[in-house]
Amino acid sequence: MATSTPPTASYTSPDKTVAWIWWRTPSEWADKIASWVEETGQKGVVLTIYELRESDAVKGQEWVGMDEDMLRKVLDVLVKKGRCQVFGQVDGSGVKFF
Repeated sequence: MATSTPPTASYTSPDKTVAWIWWRTPSEWADKIASWVEETGQKGVVLTIYELRESDAVKGQEWVGMDEDMLRKVLDVLVKKGRCQVFGQVDGSGVKFF
């Protein structure tokens, strides 16, 4: 499978002993999620982080099962673009798409 950018790493620990390997940038993942939102009519809908990672609605999407912290970083890209809002507690956070 070809990717548009080479894999990159970002450290997740201050001592740089743990890293994520991104085979798509957070921005590219954000674009994929935004496209899915458009294609499936999810604008205005509130979904939980769990639903975005594991539900039948996302079955077959490339981000299924993505690490939760990684997904939150991707959602931060959409928040900065004004495409969604993340709210609630860490456990059970909701995401509303615009």
